[in-house]
Amino acid sequence: MTESGHVGDEGTMLTRRRFLRGAAVAGVALGTAGWEAVPGAWGSTAASLATPKRGGRLRVGMVGGGQSETLDPNLAVSTIDTGRVLTLYDLLVRAKPDLSLEMRLATAFEPNKNATVWTIKLRKGVVWHNGKPFTADDVMYTLRRIAASKTNGALPAVLPFNLRAMKKVNANELTLPLHYPIADLAPTFVFYPLVMVQDGWKNFRKPVGTGAFMADRFKPGQGSLFKRNPHYWVHGLPYVDEVEISSIPDPEARLNALLTGQVDCVEQLSYAQAKQHQGKGDIRVLVGNSPQIVPITMSADLKPFNDARVRQAFRLIADRPALLKGAQLGFGQLGNDLSGKGLKWYDNALPQRHQDLDKAKFLLKQAGAENLRVTLYSSTAIAGMLESATIFAQQARSAGVRVDVNNGPPDTYFATKYLKWAFGQTNWPPLPIPNFINEALTTNAFYNETHWKRPSFDKLVLKAQAEQNETRARELWFEVQKVLYDQGGYIIWGFTPFLDGVSKKVHGVIPSGFFALGNFDFPHFWLA
Repeated sequence: MTESGHVGDEGTMLTRRRFLRGAAVAGVALGTAGWEAVPGAWGSTAASLATPKRGGRLRVGMVGGGQSETLDPNLAVSTIDTGRVLTLYDLLVRAKPDLSLEMRLATAFEPNKNATVWTIKLRKGVVWHNGKPFTADDVMYTLRRIAASKTNGALPAVLPFNLRAMKKVNANELTLPLHYPIADLAPTFVFYPLVMVQDGWKNFRKPVGTGAFMADRFKPGQGSLFKRNPHYWVHGLPYVDEVEISSIPDPEARLNALLTGQVDCVEQLSYAQAKQHQGKGDIRVLVGNSPQIVPITMSADLKPFNDARVRQAFRLIADRPALLKGAQLGFGQLGNDLSGKGLKWYDNALPQRHQDLDKAKFLLKQAGAENLRVTLYSSTAIAGMLESATIFAQQARSAGVRVDVNNGPPDTYFATKYLKWAFGQTNWPPLPIPNFINEALTTNAFYNETHWKRPSFDKLVLKAQAEQNETRARELWFEVQKVLYDQGGYIIWGFTPFLDGVSKKVHGVIPSGFFALGNFDFPHFWLA
């Protein structure tokens, strides 16, 4: 077994491109209500109600990451890395297809009175692939390993943790102090780079995990084979004996491999492919409606967007249904300039924003910004990004605004002018609303794309995430969102689904709004 440790041309630092290439980066904050202590079969489709058949090899075609592909969670960036990581290892908490959460290697998260110290209780009886028991030492090692890394996409998620003061209570329990109060900590751990790594383990050419499958063979840029873990802690799973994951970067070649029976399922159908094969019915098209976004960003400290009236006007220029139809062929859901639709704390009561060109013109005139000309930085780096930029530019003409679309190289789009432009585009995976706000909209956020720096806003966010009373917390998060709805710099015109293709002989897979192929829930897949 071989494994590449290359970071590629991005160096050793955590960059936005690394963050986005692992595009379902962080977890979904739906809160702790309704957690399942012992995972079972998910969903209620006809396929899931049939009696599962055991055995066989599940063959998966995924977008490749070349020689940088890895089995080390600290280096994982591409979606194929994500699929392999979630095949080998386990999380403390995992998102189900409906975006609710379930306990995995953790069984409870218990805060102290002011939510500054959390006790994490772990599942007993779990063993690693090499036979060692899973313990609190493994959790502590994993968190410290992430914090010491400059490449792990979970680095922003662990920054609130006071790891120096973290303590082991016993083999199945630890305490985790925080630098500031967080009233609902568990959703943080649903992020895939937070899979648990065995205490002291450094050889990721021969990795061990607690997952449903064990590593057998791996060649970066080509493929990998994983074999069933006979000691998997979830009774009766997995159903298949082997999972083979192949790197197929070209979207047409990937779909053709599915249609000709070379693989059983593929990720990331294009919108056109999904639309075409939905009509044909020759494969099952999985549509996982998701809170992931490809928004337009306006920098609140750079002209002309340093005037809130200009930002408001540009939001009113957007014809959202037309953007959804043109950029995503009708797939997905309308956006309302706020992240996290369908997630805990999302404010559905705010009026849906519609195109209003007369009001947009009025606001631009008030701001002294008539006959405006701006450059919108875009790229083909993300599906639908350039298409939505082009459509928005066309819509802006009706408001007297000229938008010049700059189509940048996809491989350097998030490495050159990102975080510096006044008007651009970005992409965010399904993130908890508190996590998204902390990573994108507080003064010292890692990815402050809209240059949103408001000390009063920062204080409101801290107050909201520390509030343990559900009713009061909701009021505070709604207040946070109202500020962003009225004054913020994101044009979130729609939400982007996960589109995957599956052979009709594959059962047990349920579309997920969290990540591709049912959040890579291969243990539940079975072959007819």
